[in-house]
Amino acid sequence: MNKKILITGGAGFIGSNLAIRLKGKYPDYDIIVFDNLKRRGSELNIPRLLQHKVIFLHGDIRCKYDFEQIGQIDSLIDASAEPSVLKGIRNEAEYLINTNLFGTVNCLYFADKYKADFIFLS
Repeated sequence: MNKKILITGGAGFIGSNLAIRLKGKYPDYDIIVFDNLKRRGSELNIPRLLQHKVIFLHGDIRCKYDFEQIGQIDSLIDASAEPSVLKGIRNEAEYLINTNLFGTVNCLYFADKYKADFIFLS
């Protein structure tokens, strides 16, 4: 059975390595990474992802309308959190809250829309 797995934050370190590993283990699956490329260096993973036949989509989990380009999925792996606690201390906490809270809620709603499995790594 050909499954469609979405990895949010998929151009980051964990997301990109997970995507490549899953594509290697399940070559018939559609592995889609979804990333806003906000973290510096994440764009450098795109050629490696494409080389392994992983689909890259530019989008932001904070914007529920960005999910519309994806279509139906079977599973969603959320690896898109802002990992730096210092972001909320040194800067406005708004980005941190919008990504780690509201972005996760958007991921949950999207997974629920298609009754997809949900794994929260963030």
